[in-house]
Amino acid sequence: MGSERAAALANDFAAANEEALHFAGSCSDAEWARHVPGEGWTVGVVLHHIAEVHALMLRWLRGMASGEGVPESAEDIDRANAEHAGRAESVGQVETAILLANNGALIEQVLRTLSDDDLDHTAPFGPAGGRTMATHDLAAVPARHVRDHLDRARGAIARS
Repeated sequence: MGSERAAALANDFAAANEEALHFAGSCSDAEWARHVPGEGWTVGVVLHHIAEVHALMLRWLRGMASGEGVPESAEDIDRANAEHAGRAESVGQVETAILLANNGALIEQVLRTLSDDDLDHTAPFGPAGGRTMATHDLAAVPARHVRDHLDRARGAIARS
C-alpha cells in the first residue's frame, strides 16, 4: 500500500494541520476577525480556506495518482477562492476546526495510502497550464499550503 515517502508526506501534513487546528482554537473573537495582510481576508476566512482546500487537494491527489490529472485552471481556482471568501466570512471557529480536522484526516489517509508508483505517476495539472507533473510534487503541497496561510494569519495577530 503506502510507501515510506508517502508516510513522510502524511506525517508532515498532519503536523501542519495540527498547528492550524491549535491556532484556530486559540484565537479570540477579535483575532478571528482581524484582517490578514497579503491575503485580503480575515484570520477566520484564511483558516476556513485552508480547511476547504483540503477537500480540493484530496480530489486532486486522487486525480493525479489515477492518471486523470486535474482539469481546473488557475482562473477556476481564483474564482472559487473569491466565492469561498464571501461564504466563509460568517463561519466560526468551531465549524472551521471541525472542517480542518475532518478534511485533514481524509488528506492524511490518502497520502498514507500512496505507493511509490502512485507518487511517481505523472498527469496533466490544470492550475499549471496543463503541464505534466508527478503526483509527488502535488503531494507535498497540502502541508505547504497550510503553513503558508497559517504563517500569514499568525503574523496578522503577531503571535505564534
